[in-house]
Amino acid sequence: MSVIGTVRRRAVALYGVVLLLTICGIYAAARLPASIFPSVTFPIVKVIADAGEEPAARMMPTVTRPLEEAILRVPGVRLVRSITSRGSSEISAEFAWGTDMQVALQRVQAETHRIQPDLPGETRIDVEWMNTAIFPIQGYALTSSTRSQAELLALAEFTLKPALVRIPGVSEVQIQGGRRREFQVWLDPRQLAARRLAAGDVVDAVRQNHTVLSAGLAEQNHELYLTLVDGRVQDLAGLGRIAVPVASGPPATLAELGEVKVADEVSYIRTTADGQPAVLLNLIRQPSANTVAIAAGVQRMFREQPQLLPPDVRWTTFYDQARFVTDSVHGTWDAILIGVVLAGLVLLVFLRTFRLTLVAVAAIPLTVAIVGLALGITGQTINLMTLAGIAAAIGLIADDAIVVVENIERHRAEGRAGDPVERGLTDLLPAIVGSSLSTTVILLPFALLAGVVGAFFKPLALTMALALGVSFLNAALVVPVTIGWIGLGPERPAAPVASSEGGAPSRFLRGYERVVTACIHHGGLTAAALGACIVVMAVLYRSVGTDFLPQMDEGAIILDYWTPPGTSLTDTDAMLDEAEKIIRALPDVTSYSRRTGTQLGFFITEPNRGDYVITLKPRGERRDIETVMDDLRVRIQAAEPAIRTDFGQLLEDNIGDLTGGVPQPIDIKIFGTDPAQLEAKARQIAQILDSVRGIEDAFDGIVIAGPALDIRVNASAAARYGLSTTDIHAAIEPAVTGTVVDQISVGDRLYDLRVFTRHEGALGDLPVRAASAPAALIPLSAIATIGTGAPEAEIDRENLKTFIGVTARLSGRDLGSAIADIRSRIARSVRLAPDMTIQYGGQFQQQEDSFRGLFYVLLGSLVLVSLVVLFEFGDWRAPVVTSACAIAVLAGVLLALILTGQTLNISSYVGAIMMVGIVGENAIFVIHEGRLELGRGTDPVDAWARASRRRLRPVAMTILATAFALAPLAVALGHGSQLMQPLAIAVIGGFVLSGPVVLLVLPALYRLLDPAGRLGQHAEFRL
Repeated sequence: MSVIGTVRRRAVALYGVVLLLTICGIYAAARLPASIFPSVTFPIVKVIADAGEEPAARMMPTVTRPLEEAILRVPGVRLVRSITSRGSSEISAEFAWGTDMQVALQRVQAETHRIQPDLPGETRIDVEWMNTAIFPIQGYALTSSTRSQAELLALAEFTLKPALVRIPGVSEVQIQGGRRREFQVWLDPRQLAARRLAAGDVVDAVRQNHTVLSAGLAEQNHELYLTLVDGRVQDLAGLGRIAVPVASGPPATLAELGEVKVADEVSYIRTTADGQPAVLLNLIRQPSANTVAIAAGVQRMFREQPQLLPPDVRWTTFYDQARFVTDSVHGTWDAILIGVVLAGLVLLVFLRTFRLTLVAVAAIPLTVAIVGLALGITGQTINLMTLAGIAAAIGLIADDAIVVVENIERHRAEGRAGDPVERGLTDLLPAIVGSSLSTTVILLPFALLAGVVGAFFKPLALTMALALGVSFLNAALVVPVTIGWIGLGPERPAAPVASSEGGAPSRFLRGYERVVTACIHHGGLTAAALGACIVVMAVLYRSVGTDFLPQMDEGAIILDYWTPPGTSLTDTDAMLDEAEKIIRALPDVTSYSRRTGTQLGFFITEPNRGDYVITLKPRGERRDIETVMDDLRVRIQAAEPAIRTDFGQLLEDNIGDLTGGVPQPIDIKIFGTDPAQLEAKARQIAQILDSVRGIEDAFDGIVIAGPALDIRVNASAAARYGLSTTDIHAAIEPAVTGTVVDQISVGDRLYDLRVFTRHEGALGDLPVRAASAPAALIPLSAIATIGTGAPEAEIDRENLKTFIGVTARLSGRDLGSAIADIRSRIARSVRLAPDMTIQYGGQFQQQEDSFRGLFYVLLGSLVLVSLVVLFEFGDWRAPVVTSACAIAVLAGVLLALILTGQTLNISSYVGAIMMVGIVGENAIFVIHEGRLELGRGTDPVDAWARASRRRLRPVAMTILATAFALAPLAVALGHGSQLMQPLAIAVIGGFVLSGPVVLLVLPALYRLLDPAGRLGQHAEFRL
C-alpha cells in the first residue's frame, strides 16, 4: 500500500494532529512578544566619560586617549571611535558580529575601571552595551497649568517611576527635564566683608558642622550603644543657625551672612511638550519584553490606580512605538489575509470548483498557524521580519497546494485508470520533494550572513524555512487526504488535452502550442533570447538605484537641532519658540516634545543642542513623511536661519547609531593630522554636498563648543599667598554656579545644600582668602588673569586617527547614485595633502558590506539549487539550464523595481534571492514532466511541448496566485509594509518573467542540449 493510502486510512488521526498543532500555534502566536525588529545583538559598547568642564584639548590626552588605549586592549575589538568635547568623551568600541557581548561589556568595564585612578579625579564613566533595547519605546509628558516643574519632577520621580518600573518588561524609566528643589545659601558680600570672611570660609564651616560622626560603641544599662555626634539640620531654621567662626569677633550664623531659602536648582536643560514646559518620562524595555504588553500595562496601571495622577496634571504620549508595532502587525496580517482571499479567487477561476479551491486555500492558514507554534519553539518574536517571512511565503505555500490539487484534478479530468488522488500525488511526489528543497536550500546561506542584514534577515529566512517545511507536509499529506475525503465533485467526462488545461480557450492553447514548438525547434534563437535577458539584467543592474534600507514612513520625525555655539539658553529658547510655532501650525502634526541640553539616547549633549520628537497623524490623514520633513526644513530655515537642523526618523536613526556610528545615511570621513587642513577640507566638501541634487541637511562636521571664561592662575603669585589652583577654584565656584556642600534629608528624600556668593562686580574683584595670612583677603585679579578662551572644536578619532565626518541626508534620491555623484565631484574638486585620506561610512558602508554578503548568498543559493536539481535528475544539463533561467529571471526583478520607482536594497535583494529557488521549483516540475514523456518514448520535441503545455495551468495559477497574494505588500498596504514592499515587488516581477522563461526557454534549451532525448533513459530520483 502507498504512503498516501496508509495515511488516508488514518485520516481521523491526521486531522486530530493537525487540529492540535493549529490550536497550539494560534495560542503560541497570541502570546509571542511583539516588537518592531527582532532581538538583534549589535556588537557595540559605548563609553561616556564626564570630567566636568575640561577643555577638549585637555580632555584628549588626559581622558580620551587613555580610555581608547585601554579599550583597544580588549580581545575582539575591531574599531574604536571617539568624540572628545568640552568636559566629555564618547567612545564606541565595535566588535565582530557574533561576539558574546555580555563578556565584551564586562571586559570593557574592567579595562576602564582599571585605568580610572589615572584619570582626572572628578571623571565619571558610564559603560553601555548598545542595542535596540536601550532606546525608548514609549515617551510620556507631564504638564500642568497649576504645578511647578519641581512638583512635576517630584511626582515623576517618587510616584510614577516606581509604579512604571513594576510593569513587567520595563527595564528603566528615564526622566528628563523638570527642576530639582534644593536648599540654598546666598551670601551677602557686604556681610562677608564686614567680618573679613570669604565664601570658602563659609563652605568649610558648613561642611564641618553639617555632618554626623561616630564616636564608637558604648556599653551601658546592659546594652551596646552606637555613639553618634550629629550636627545635621532638617529645615531652613536649623540651616540658618549653623555658625561660621569669625577671627575678630563672635561667630556669625548663615542667616546673618545672607539669605537661606529653598529654590529650584540652576539647570541648562529645557524640555517641553506641545508648547508647554514638561517633565518627560521615557520607558526602556528589557531585551525580550513585549512592547505592546508594556504599553497596555501603562494604561492598566492608571485604570487600576487613578490616584497616581492628580486631576490638575496632564499625562500625554509624545512617542508610542507600541502603536507602530500594533499598526504594523495588524497591517501585515491584513495584507496577508487580503492576499489569501485574492489568491483564492485566482484558484477558483482556474479550478472552477469551490471545494478544491477551498482545500488549496485552507492549507495557507493551517500552515501559518503551525508556523506560529514553530516560532515560539525557536524563540522568535512577532516582528516585521517574521511577519514578512510569512507574507513572502504565502505564494510558495499556495504553490505547494496548487500543484497537488491541479495534478489530482487533471488526472480525474483525463479519466486515467486508478484513484486520481493516489495517482496524481504519486506521479508528482518526487518533483514536490525536489521543488520544496529548491526553495528551502536558498535560505541556508542566510545562516552564514553577518552584519546588520544577517541579523535582521535570519529570522525572515527561518520563518520562511519553517513555513515551507510545514507547507510541504500539508501538501503531501493533508491536501490529498482531504480531497479524497470530500471528493472531487460531480464526475465530468474526460476532455481533450486542449480543453483540459484549466478550461482555457482552445484557440489560445493552439497558439501557445505553436509558440512552444517554435521555441523548441529553434533552440539556438531561444538560447540567444535567454542570453539577451541576461545582458538586459546586467544593464538594469547598473541603472537601478541602490539604498541600504527601504524608505519607511514611521509616522514620527526626529528633528535634531543646533543653535550657534555659545548661544545663551534664553536666546536658544526664543529661537526654538519660533520653530515650535511652525511645528504646531502644520496640520500633519498631532503632538511633539522638545529636549534642549539633552537627547533621546545615550549621547553627550551641549546646552545649545537638542531634539524634537514629532508625532504625525495616521498616514491616510496627512502628507507622506518626506514631504512633511521638507516642508518643516524650509519653514524653519526661513524663520530661524541660525538654527541648524537634521531631519530623520527615530527607528532609522537608531539603526544608524547602532551600526555606522552616525544616523545620517551619508558620512564622508576625512582623516589627517593637521586640524586646520581637516577643517578647510570639511567645509569644502560640505559646500560640494550642498550643490548635489537630493542632498539635504549637509553639515561640515565641525562642532564648536561655546566660549570659555579662562582664569589663568599666576603660579608665583598664588604660591606667595599660599594658594593652590584647588583653593582658587573653591573660592570662585560659589560666585559662578554655587558649591554643593552636602545634602539635607527631609523624610525619605535628599536635597542638595548649595552655597552661593552674590558677587555683582567684576570677577577679578572676587575676594580670596590668603592661606599665608589668614586674616588677609586678596582680589582674584592679584593671583590670576581672566580672559575669554578661544572656541574649541570637537575632536573625532577612529582607531587613534583624527578625522572630521561630513554628513548629510537624502530627499527624493537613492543612496547609491548620490554617493557616485559626490565621489566624482570630490575627485574633481578636492586636493588632499599627502597625509590625508577619505573614507565613505554611514549607511553607504553598511550597504556595501550588506550587498557583498547578499551577493555571496545569491551565489550560494544558485549552487545549492543546482545541487538539488542534479540530485533530483542525475544529469549535468538540469542544473545548467535551471541556473541560466534563474539568472535571466533577475531581469524581471530589476525591471519591476525600476518601473515602480523602488531601489535595490536589502529587502529587494532578498526577493531576488528568493527567485532563484522559485525558478528552481518550477523548473523541476517542467523537467519532471518532460522526463516522464521521454521515458514513454515520445519524440523529444513533442515530449517537451507536452511538458510545457501541462505545466501551463499550474504555472499560471502559481504566478497569478503569488502576485495577488503579495499585491497588498507590493502597494504598501498597512503600516510597516514598506519594509517588505521592495521584496514583494521584486518577487512579483521575477514571477512574471519566470513564466515564459520556464515554459518556453527551458524546454528549448533542454532539447538543444539533449536533441536525442537520452534524459528519459536515465534513472530518476524516486520516493
